[in-house]
Amino acid sequence: SSGINAEYGRLFELEVAPLNMRLLGCIYAAEANILLDNTMEATACLHPDLIDKIKETSASDKDSDGASIREITGTIVLNSVALHCIKRDLNKAKRVLVQHLSTLKEGEAPSLQANMLLVYIELRQGNTKNALRILKQQQEN
Repeated sequence: SSGINAEYGRLFELEVAPLNMRLLGCIYAAEANILLDNTMEATACLHPDLIDKIKETSASDKDSDGASIREITGTIVLNSVALHCIKRDLNKAKRVLVQHLSTLKEGEAPSLQANMLLVYIELRQGNTKNALRILKQQQEN
């Protein structure tokens, strides 16, 4: 398994595909590892340092396809939050999610997935009032 992850890491260093394709590769690799119950490998696929490294090496892709890259990185973050939930690390999941939500542009509503993850975390932590507040805000949007 570690050999596969080493090869996976080299793929991104080769810059053989546009940034958005490499980011999708992160998502698919993480999801495959989650399905195989390889949470450590999934975490490595979604690690923020890896995503930052990809962005740094592909500045030209970032300008030409900014909107889709923003959506893909958002999906990666949400997958990472879900992974922390699976590992029962709700405090870290909430920290990552709140940090992600703080990056939204003014007036931009959080995605349904982000809100549902936040509701899940709040309910698991016993914060039913906060969960209900989030659901009500989602209904208004």
